[in-house]
Amino acid sequence: MNLTTKILSTVFSVFFAISSSFATPVLTELVVPQFIGSKSANSTNNTRTPFAVCLQITGLAPNTVYDVQLGIGLVTDAATVYGAGNVWNKNRNSFSGQRDTATFTTDSNGDSGPFWSFLQPTGNGSRFNAGQVHNLRIGFVPSGGAFLSDPDFVGTKQFTALDIPVTERTPATQDNGAFIKGEGLSAESGKYVLIFDNVSGTGNPLSAYQIRTGHATNTSQSELPVLINDVYMQSGTSSTGDFAAVVPVGANNPNGVRRVELRNSDNSVSKYFTDDDGIWTNGMNTTTIARRDVGVLNFFRLNLSLSLEASTELNEKADILIRSAVAPYTVIDSGSVVLDESGYGETSFSRLTNSVNYYLEVKHRNSIFTWSKPGGEIFTAGLLNYDFTSSASQAYGNNLVSVNGEYSIYTGDVDRNEIVDLSDLIQVFNDAGDFLTGYVVTDLNNDLAVDLTDVLYDFNNTSIFIETKNP
Repeated sequence: MNLTTKILSTVFSVFFAISSSFATPVLTELVVPQFIGSKSANSTNNTRTPFAVCLQITGLAPNTVYDVQLGIGLVTDAATVYGAGNVWNKNRNSFSGQRDTATFTTDSNGDSGPFWSFLQPTGNGSRFNAGQVHNLRIGFVPSGGAFLSDPDFVGTKQFTALDIPVTERTPATQDNGAFIKGEGLSAESGKYVLIFDNVSGTGNPLSAYQIRTGHATNTSQSELPVLINDVYMQSGTSSTGDFAAVVPVGANNPNGVRRVELRNSDNSVSKYFTDDDGIWTNGMNTTTIARRDVGVLNFFRLNLSLSLEASTELNEKADILIRSAVAPYTVIDSGSVVLDESGYGETSFSRLTNSVNYYLEVKHRNSIFTWSKPGGEIFTAGLLNYDFTSSASQAYGNNLVSVNGEYSIYTGDVDRNEIVDLSDLIQVFNDAGDFLTGYVVTDLNNDLAVDLTDVLYDFNNTSIFIETKNP
């Protein structure tokens, strides 16, 4: 490299370093609900209904801890206004002020990644009246620093305050609000719950918050219905797995609630429940819900104990089909469990009914499909505990094998055609011959290598003609 080339290389390096240090931060509003609850009176709020937002900021300093300031403004407020409302600060352990400390740490590219914040409407004299339309005001600063007087960002997504106090705030009906309470999602505790008016989950959700037990705890609100107030307070009549939401009345939202979506902290979808017409299995008609009514959505929890013949069960996933116990044994609902090292997993459903017999069908990636015992099982008060490991009779046709005193699902159906046969054995044998490694379907004992042990499991179950047994 000659001298000129070296100089040019150095100049360009400095130029790019300077350019990157002046990158323009960009805000992405990943989740902002369409609706929040209104205040209860002028400069008073006894109906504070907290809500969640998920944001992401890029173009920041790399590997830096940031504080965030969050306010709620009217869409008519100047861009220099932070607005009102309280933010949940995990260090203060309360809704107070607008500064959230140590909200996120950027990565090496200066990206915050998705982060969730909780906001609470207040009794502000100018804002949060029924029908008023708001947006977010966001500031950021390296942790401990001073915020600028003006917000760094003014959100583009808008949300409307719904009329929910005992005494109506306006004579208009188009801003009337109602409540949704979800029950029975204890297996999903701490997930973020988004409510949509369509089954596909498109557009902005009607509501967004967190399933109890959550990060934020609201103070008691004298004008909220007890069922809703207790969820936000995480006490009283509520339980782990409950959630609360504010939604428009059915007259203004004829689709009702059609999708309840659960998300992880990284904003990825964890699970969802849908209803095609907004009238849920428990009979709750969310398309006709009236002002201040509480629509209760019941979810059903399955606590499952399961053993796999060859596997250590570490983080193994199994799909669960809930079938009618009456021919033709239609699939009513489905879910999945991730088994811990003891073989225990939990999942939830929304399309079931208490005191009705159902078959459970377990589908694991390389095991024989296995049904629960004859006659079916019943959910009581939204709960079913089922243990496949206690006896061979827990499976239809006693289709379990005893391993170290525990009854287990037969392994070896790698092509998932409901029989362990020569085609499975050939596939395992070939992969063992190729010394295949990793999380692959032919690794029956889940040790991340296909070898003679896996071949023997498949050979043994092929020789005794293991297949699915069902009604």
